[in-house]
Amino acid sequence: MKKAIFSLIIICPYLLSASELEWQAEFRYRMMQDRTSSVANTETYNEPSTYSLLRSRIFFKLINGPVSMNLQLQDSRILGYSSNNPGLTKEDETIPSFHQVYLHVNNILKRNWSVQLGRFELALGQQRLIAKSNWNNIGRSFEGFLTYRKTPKGTLRLFHLINNEGYEIFDSDRYDQTIDGFYFDRSMNLLNKLGGSTVEIYGFRTGLAEEKEKNRVQNYYRNTYGSRLYTKFLIFTLEAEGALQFGSLANGNVDGLLTAVNIGINLDFIPIVNAVTFGNEYISGDDQATKVYEGFAKPFGAGHKWHGYYDAHKNFGDNIHLGLKEWNVKAKLSGLLGFNLNLHYHNFSDAVYNEKLGDELDLIFSRKLPWEGNWSLGYALYWEYGNEEPFDFTYLMISFIL
Repeated sequence: MKKAIFSLIIICPYLLSASELEWQAEFRYRMMQDRTSSVANTETYNEPSTYSLLRSRIFFKLINGPVSMNLQLQDSRILGYSSNNPGLTKEDETIPSFHQVYLHVNNILKRNWSVQLGRFELALGQQRLIAKSNWNNIGRSFEGFLTYRKTPKGTLRLFHLINNEGYEIFDSDRYDQTIDGFYFDRSMNLLNKLGGSTVEIYGFRTGLAEEKEKNRVQNYYRNTYGSRLYTKFLIFTLEAEGALQFGSLANGNVDGLLTAVNIGINLDFIPIVNAVTFGNEYISGDDQATKVYEGFAKPFGAGHKWHGYYDAHKNFGDNIHLGLKEWNVKAKLSGLLGFNLNLHYHNFSDAVYNEKLGDELDLIFSRKLPWEGNWSLGYALYWEYGNEEPFDFTYLMISFIL
């Protein structure tokens, strides 16, 4: 990594001689406190455990006509972590890395096609299935190929993402773990100022080579097809998404379902309350009494964005889980002594036995700071079903983009 950074410093002057340069720096500090900790298989309640996360990024974009080279260097660390060797005359073992590095070409053959090749973030739609996971201190990057075309009728994206390249062990591409798919979105403003709609259609295949006796066997797969609608009329909004998932795993076939419906009311015309949203999120779960995997897998999707900040219900990395039935109410408030407040309530049940899992209340205060800064304070209470005392989680986050 040191050689890569040194090479970048040496090469940059030569690139700049024939290119325009755009750059951006990001700094984010987040302190978090959780009152439930687990050490040596024992749990301690109501004793605060506080730690601090720091993420720094610097992004360079070198432009020469329709071609641009994009590089984003990232340092992500827990302050005081032993591998940082703080306070010691030792080298920091936390090494910065390229979160993104890709080549981008615009308007290929003058057909308004763009191509992107390398390592990059990818956020599709509302990020339920493909997300950049910005809440995470590292974030998510994909590696591979992306091409898209923008027209008055909409934007079509095609992608080939490589998650695990197995050429060193196997001589066939069928053992690679890849994601191949498309995503199309179109905006329709048929009602002019009264409202409009956006329609999205997508599909992708996830290759799943599995380990068996230290060897990967014939790849299994998941196919996911779905669509999303967002429409606005007067003060009302509707966001709905549905996806089907099918495929083949080692011991059975996949048959999963995801649905989401969110109805919002824009209340800008009254003081303090800006908007209220009522939502339902459904992720099918696996009934172990059947020979089919009914759980819906979304290993690359956002968690906190939809299912609360406490981390109780956000891991759906495979098809073997109980799923989720969630009802939520969300409100946006402003004008509170210069602060904004997002207020969220979630009710969780599993999708197989319909048994209650818990309730969560999130309060997120935020405020813009000078010089492109943002400040936010979040507090989450989670009442796990069967426990009398709630668990709580607090965070304080400050970020700047220069």
